[in-house]
Amino acid sequence: MDKVVDTVARRTKLFRTLVIAAAAVTSAGLSPAVAVAQPGAQYVALGSSYAAGPGIAPVVDTGCARSAQNYPRLLADALGLALSDVTCSGATTAHILDTAQRLRDGRSVPVQLDAVTADTRLVTVTVGGNDLRLVGTMITQSCGNAAAQAFSLPTAAAEVATRGCALGGGELAGPSMDTDYGRVEQALVRIADAVHAKAPDARVLFVDYLPVVDREATSCTTVPLQPHQASAARAGYDGLLAATARAARSAGADVIEVDQTHTPCTSTPWVTGFADPFTRTPDLAAVMSSYHPNLDGMTAIAEQIADLISR
Repeated sequence: MDKVVDTVARRTKLFRTLVIAAAAVTSAGLSPAVAVAQPGAQYVALGSSYAAGPGIAPVVDTGCARSAQNYPRLLADALGLALSDVTCSGATTAHILDTAQRLRDGRSVPVQLDAVTADTRLVTVTVGGNDLRLVGTMITQSCGNAAAQAFSLPTAAAEVATRGCALGGGELAGPSMDTDYGRVEQALVRIADAVHAKAPDARVLFVDYLPVVDREATSCTTVPLQPHQASAARAGYDGLLAATARAARSAGADVIEVDQTHTPCTSTPWVTGFADPFTRTPDLAAVMSSYHPNLDGMTAIAEQIADLISR
């Protein structure tokens, strides 16, 4: 019941925030910050799965696992923005900048920056996690730990099981040194610079990833990571946040700093937990959607963006 009440309250708050933003853009003397929210303004959403919304129905692009209820769509629908949503699960900074992305279904999608034009007024960017293999590594490690639990294997055997999960298509290598974060930072600066070059009047917002692991590196049944794995995951996440903040300062962009208190281990999660294939009918799509924003998380992000651009 508490979760239902919290969800209703959050949707109500989002509605109120968006109404205020919509009212602001109809008033006289629009500031540049408010003008981007003017109904009909061109809005381009760039990024990876944390923006695309895998696992949130309805899906509008199966190859990119893009939801009709991700934060770009929620924001655009509420404010009447003309949205070009090219977010795609699996995207890296290269797929935004200069490299077409090959999808599992065999399709190839264009470089995401191609969607930005001179008329674009707002660009949101959520990317960098795949460059660092953050979420993929957590999913693979959770798979190994869940396998060890399901088959009553000793803790030491979880490492072997994790390698097996990696061989099955998972990732098993997070960021290893500061240069990894430096590359992401440089790529984010290039993205913002490219947007400003193509759309001089556009406002660029880097949207942080919602956390899977809190600052205390807490794990639980829905985040089945060993303590050292949870600590490494949090360190990687903090490294991405810092790189994003530095890039924003360098490139004249803004950052949407997300709430840190709604991990899968809480009673009001904004991120899904691990979809354990050993306790349910195996579903690759569900497993790969683990540790991603849920609808409440997407709603919260849309609310934050609306609040920022209406000031």
